[in-house]
Amino acid sequence: MKTLIVYSTISGNTKAVCERIYGAINTEKEIVNVKDIKNLKVDNYDNFIIGFWCDKGTMDKDSIEFLKTLNNKNVYFLGTLGARPESEHWNDVFENAKKLCSENNDFKEGLLIWGRISQEMQDMMKKFPAGHPHGITAERVARWEAASTHPDENDFKKAEEFFSNLLNN
Repeated sequence: MKTLIVYSTISGNTKAVCERIYGAINTEKEIVNVKDIKNLKVDNYDNFIIGFWCDKGTMDKDSIEFLKTLNNKNVYFLGTLGARPESEHWNDVFENAKKLCSENNDFKEGLLIWGRISQEMQDMMKKFPAGHPHGITAERVARWEAASTHPDENDFKKAEEFFSNLLNN
């Protein structure tokens, strides 16, 4: 069975985790940035791992657009986000991605990994006025600092084990 890992990345987190997954699975496989897909023949693949970064509580738009090109495929996801793993937002992102992957495909399983928040995103949020839902707060800055060391080696190993257990059988 042939697996395609398609990733979208803004901070490098998703790319790095997907590259580690690529190295851990022992199937016929390919890995590609979603922006580099041209004339992809989706029928050449049995399994798809959609690597996305979280945007507004769900998959980024490039990942969603690619996912919409799939129909009746085995779909897995790997998402990276800066929210704390124990947060409600983390659970919402998982459920939103699961729903998107299930719409026209056979959703198999998904994994979220904690990742640093891109400087671009931090700079954008710093421009929001006081009181804005995504404006700067002490809690938000503390979360950015906590996320800044992720993905770390434990996160990489978690992703490698998760996908190798699913796909190396």
